[in-house]
Amino acid sequence: MRNYELDHKLEHVYTLKAYAEVERKPVNSKNCDRILKLQNKRVHKLMKAAYEIPFYRARFEQSGTTPDDYHCAEDLYKFPLLTKDQLREWMDEEMEKDPDKYKYWHVSPTSGSTGRPLRVLISPREYGWVTANWLRTMGYGGFNPFTGKTMSRPNSLHGPVSEYDSPIQKMGILRRKYMSDTIKERVDTQTLVNEINAYEPDYLYNHKNLLMRIAKYVKENDLYLWKPSFYTPFGEMLDDPSRELLKEVFGPGLIDAYGMGETGSCVVRIPGKKYYQVNSDLFVVNVYNQDLTGPALKGMAVITPLYKTELPLINYTSYDQLDSYMRRGLRFARGVQGRMNDVIHHRDGSVTEWGNISGIVNYVPEIISYRIVQEDYENLTMMMVRNPDTPEEKQDEIVKALDEKLMAMFKDPSFKISYEWLDEIPADPNGKLRVIVSKVKPGAIGEPEHAGEDVGNAEIADDTTAEDMPAEDAPAEDTAAEDVSAEDAPAEDTAAEDVPAEDTGEA
Repeated sequence: MRNYELDHKLEHVYTLKAYAEVERKPVNSKNCDRILKLQNKRVHKLMKAAYEIPFYRARFEQSGTTPDDYHCAEDLYKFPLLTKDQLREWMDEEMEKDPDKYKYWHVSPTSGSTGRPLRVLISPREYGWVTANWLRTMGYGGFNPFTGKTMSRPNSLHGPVSEYDSPIQKMGILRRKYMSDTIKERVDTQTLVNEINAYEPDYLYNHKNLLMRIAKYVKENDLYLWKPSFYTPFGEMLDDPSRELLKEVFGPGLIDAYGMGETGSCVVRIPGKKYYQVNSDLFVVNVYNQDLTGPALKGMAVITPLYKTELPLINYTSYDQLDSYMRRGLRFARGVQGRMNDVIHHRDGSVTEWGNISGIVNYVPEIISYRIVQEDYENLTMMMVRNPDTPEEKQDEIVKALDEKLMAMFKDPSFKISYEWLDEIPADPNGKLRVIVSKVKPGAIGEPEHAGEDVGNAEIADDTTAEDMPAEDAPAEDTAAEDVSAEDAPAEDTAAEDVPAEDTGEA
């Protein structure tokens, strides 16, 4: 058996080695072909490793495939999907079967929206890739993770942590500081402002709801706040009003990173861009149609970390929605919508999904954060945080217009919606913030029954080029030639003549 105790001691070495191998520049016309070749190579390597694992050998047999059938991202559509419940059961079995083997592995705990704990086992070598991936994501905008100072909240499942400087940190390398606020022990917002101003971090990352709480407090009280060069909110996706408030208070260096606790950050939007890139050298992010029967450009994101070869996560279902397009064989996205499995239940058995609600509320700039709670089949509560720029006397007007739109969308006259204005939306126990909380459980809405079955030999659409790409498939900021250089975007996105005028931002 591999010496995992030694691997644990060498974890920093594995991290540095992985960091030397990852693509540290955003995807551009110079590196995109290299990234695609590396992705293809790692897909095959992953599937060869998975074939030797009994859990996955059964899935190969289920799909009637072997590792020789997998040489690129599209080939993974042949393989069964992996649901959270299936992963949870497998991880628990592994830990119970051989606890000594995993003594020196990392256990990434996540409760998700269901509150049911999921423990994902990550080997020391795999964790080196996790860390290297995050370091390069932090560096996409120009931040140097080795010489810059970072500030974050401790793991949401922990209380306050004791801080000490390692020998490396005493040399000014990989410096970091924790904020005093934790899920178990909250502190007042002024204390957090003082901590940021005192430490002056170059990079700040924290739960979105905590950064929003700080931004709202600073703006309402007209306070000074140190602006980090870069910052990342995590735990929830950003909408336009919250993005604009964060940029106003914290500055322009917003790095919007999407991922899951189980997989790590895999879809990233860097400052100045309106599109997201997939970290395709270390991940495959495929997109499935609504029925989960085949590929789509807009649908559920299914994630495969290519570095995780000891206990793989192949075709892991996110239940988040990705609006994507392809360039030179690599996937990009215009947007990400989180928590597709949060729904409002109707008495007739139908449901209203998160996207229907966000399509209304996200276009109300007076609201910067919200949550809707379904108490029963008739009563819903909409919790909202008002944009500091909006006068308090406009609240009734906002509620009236919002209620008309929501009731027209729900098409359910039995619904009664009450509205509450709050200073802050209370977070879930795991530190995140679900937009929809339904207390109605008609048979427990969850993952589709076929989510773990073989999706078949689905046909994959050809990669779309600039010449035949519809206007909506081109990222907006790539349409103005003066704003994009060859290093900043895939080549076919940089030519203004390839994109219709409505995408150039011109009047």
